[in-house]
Amino acid sequence: MQSLSWTSIAFYCFFGIFVFYQQLHAKNFQGASQSFALALNISAFAGMLTGLAYLLYYGWSVVWWAPIVIFVIGLLASLLGFLIERVVGSLALS
Repeated sequence: MQSLSWTSIAFYCFFGIFVFYQQLHAKNFQGASQSFALALNISAFAGMLTGLAYLLYYGWSVVWWAPIVIFVIGLLASLLGFLIERVVGSLALS
């Protein structure tokens, strides 16, 4: 497999937006439940590790430069995430 899978990249971008908003909510958490805050932090950290593992696996399986391209596309997709946030709200994205 020597080509980029656009379906896989699209799902990575959606996943990256989801993890970004989980991290944002964990950072700005003001609730009283410490167990929910812990669960939110663990979920955000696990999501970050999953995204990193995906990029490493993709680079190992396809070509070494593919994760760089996917990461840049993910950053550009995060700009789209900000536009979607304006429409549906940040809670809906996470």
